[in-house]
Amino acid sequence: MYRILLVDDEALIREGVSENVQWGKYGYELAGSCENGRDALEFIEENPVDVVMTDICMPYLDGMELSERINEQYPGIKVIILSGYDEFEYAKRAIRYGVKEYLLQPITACEMGEVLGGLKKELDKERDSEKRISHMRATYHKGQLLLYSDVILNLITGSKTEDESRRELKEAGIRTEAAVYRVAVAELDIYAKTDKLNEQCKKESALMAFVLYNISQEIVKKYMAGEVCQGKDHRTFILFYADKPAETEKTIRKVCGEIIAQMNRATHLDVNIGVGSYRKRMRDIYLSYEEAEEALEYHYTLGGNHVLEIEGIRQSRRTTGLEDILDEILLHVKENHSQKLEADIQQLLDVLMNCMYDRRSAGTIMQRIVDLVDEVRKLSEVEEIPANLQKEHILQKILTADKLEAAVAILHSWCEEIGGYLDNRKNIGGRKYAILAMDYIEKNYADNELSLNSVCSYLNISPSRFSSIFKTATGTTFLEVLSGIRMQKAKELLTCTDMKNYEIAERVGFNDPHYFSIAFKKTTGKSPTEYAKEMRR
Repeated sequence: MYRILLVDDEALIREGVSENVQWGKYGYELAGSCENGRDALEFIEENPVDVVMTDICMPYLDGMELSERINEQYPGIKVIILSGYDEFEYAKRAIRYGVKEYLLQPITACEMGEVLGGLKKELDKERDSEKRISHMRATYHKGQLLLYSDVILNLITGSKTEDESRRELKEAGIRTEAAVYRVAVAELDIYAKTDKLNEQCKKESALMAFVLYNISQEIVKKYMAGEVCQGKDHRTFILFYADKPAETEKTIRKVCGEIIAQMNRATHLDVNIGVGSYRKRMRDIYLSYEEAEEALEYHYTLGGNHVLEIEGIRQSRRTTGLEDILDEILLHVKENHSQKLEADIQQLLDVLMNCMYDRRSAGTIMQRIVDLVDEVRKLSEVEEIPANLQKEHILQKILTADKLEAAVAILHSWCEEIGGYLDNRKNIGGRKYAILAMDYIEKNYADNELSLNSVCSYLNISPSRFSSIFKTATGTTFLEVLSGIRMQKAKELLTCTDMKNYEIAERVGFNDPHYFSIAFKKTTGKSPTEYAKEMRR
């Protein structure tokens, strides 16, 4: 029997519906009745129900608001609206809130019975499905299946030595000898933001992750392509292996594509699959697994339902034009030019997506923009800004955004706000010269002939006057600023590229690589080589 709650502010209607509908005949029992949506939510918190039948117009919390709250907090409860309002807008909202039926009064007991009967069939299907999934989960954790999963998991993650893995495989009766191996990691897109899910959603998502495992296992088995197990964080791990790499390439893509398609149909949830590179030795399988995990991070840029192959991602990574975009963003923030800034931000988003930046790399770029813009704000002596525009607050919002588009939108909005503050202060005193000088240094730091005199010539101001203005505005000297910018650029190149030290020295404005190494160590306490090794781990 399914439990149903009746909600209507008119006592006569509640009594009439309660008495005239043969609830038991259609497989229901009347759990209770409430006179408004507020009381209904309190009732649901204390008493489990399967269906809520509600009117629209009620005090405190109307039927539409109640439907919305139930859809958000209790997605398993079905809602039927029983109303005298034949309004299209109400019907549209009802669809949006997942309402199963929108019934217009007056309605006969027979018509009500047909609706309840149809809903019962849907509830029966869902209950049967939940029972099957529960049974599958119970079976999975028994005996040989658990042993099998542990053995494959150890092999994929490299938690055992090669000899130990071979012994475990033999004992479990698993044969994986092959010419090449490749690991894939499949994940529900919802797990990219698990920390923001409530407990109920986490439980439901864990169940869906088990469905992902079972679908993956069936498809991999169908193609005889490898082995499957459940890994950490509710992810599904797939070990592909074969003697003919060329044929395996097509099979892997076919398998991954089918997994995504079947999960979409079965759960309506997005799936991403990261795929590592080929490895020829069993003891190197874990390297392919680590690459698959790395590839999976790029869901941040691309969104859901993608097969993310590490080789393709690495080939796509490039930084062409990025420095120019950053320069333009900074310039148009200073100028408070909204239209050009919008175009700059769109160009930034396009580059980050096309070049497939992962969350960390994209976050580094956006953090750099925030740092540069905030530095300009300080130089302009714009100190009084709201707490929600402070650098630390905005960085946290950007770096914790679920998707790249959301993070870039936050950055765009903040840059526009700061541009407005700068516009009010940029021409006060000598700060204008300091801002222009900083902009000139940012654009020309790579020129080894850049000097105080060349900046003063650009600004058409005497060196002595400029030095005084610049020191007052920034609290530091021209040479200290130039050196700081060059060292920061060098750090970025050492972290994000494979360039040689002498190439980096030349790129950041040093003629002498030896002098660059001395200056870098004096600034950071480490040689360029030491710094690069530490940051590229």
